[in-house]
Amino acid sequence: MKGKLKEIEKLINNLELHSQSQIKELLNGFFKNYLKRSKIDNFLGDYPTFIEPVYLEENVKIGDDALLGPKVYIGKNCEIKDYVEISNTIIFDNAKIGENIKLDNCIIGKNTTLNCTNITIDNCVVIGDVKNKEELYKIMFKFK
Repeated sequence: MKGKLKEIEKLINNLELHSQSQIKELLNGFFKNYLKRSKIDNFLGDYPTFIEPVYLEENVKIGDDALLGPKVYIGKNCEIKDYVEISNTIIFDNAKIGENIKLDNCIIGKNTTLNCTNITIDNCVVIGDVKNKEELYKIMFKFK
């Protein structure tokens, strides 16, 4: 799993060199071949709802009324605020996801901060520090 995650991270960090089909292929391949089991025993927070498979690395903080899954990987030292819904998504280490955000079919880059609220993001790669929808630096791709 770690090798495939490094491959995906390398690809999204060099945004000019990839195609939408590569991102879609890697994301689908990761979920199909690597995310077959859940690991949800070491999060900090209240009582989120999990739809498996969900895989949480160490020191993941999850807020109230969060819904995670299916097919979610969250890296180390991430923070998920209240009322967040995440499905079919990879979130790399040290990311922060703001309150009342919905993520579907996304890849969230390492050290990315979504410091906004009431936003739905789907079918894209998000990298950087985002304070509102207009600041999103994203690459869109289609899923079937």
